Amino acid sequence: MSRPLRVAALAVSLSPLVSVFFTVSFTVSCSKPAEGTPAAAAEPVELAAPANVKRVDIAVNDSGFSPSTIELKKGEPVVLRFTRTTKSECLKAIAIPDLKIEKDLPLNTPVEVAVTPEKEGKMVLQCWMAMIKATINVVGS
Repeated sequence: MSRPLRVAALAVSLSPLVSVFFTVSFTVSCSKPAEGTPAAAAEPVELAAPANVKRVDIAVNDSGFSPSTIELKKGEPVVLRFTRTTKSECLKAIAIPDLKIEKDLPLNTPVEVAVTPEKEGKMVLQCWMAMIKATINVVGS
């Protein structure tokens, strides 16, 4: 919503006979929609894989990643669905170095990351600063 405002800002006396008045005009904007104006709809989540692929929900909050250990099967496609609810700068992005994955996590917006682990063993899921970590355990199929 925008409203024009007009304010008499300054009166200057240059001599006893000459006075100058300045008027300043500007527009004030507010990000809140006006009453009766519908708010913009939230962006739909872009799916990283077909709907029938297994999805694992991962909460990203002040405590880190939940769950902190994720079990996956070798060769099975899966989507890791992250939802960050903390304002922590450390958790604004994640990385899975073994899979060469890096992904930004906007606040309160689900982000899907498709993976197909090809080898058994443990991988690290971490914040972009490598301070907060979780484990991805890949087992044989």
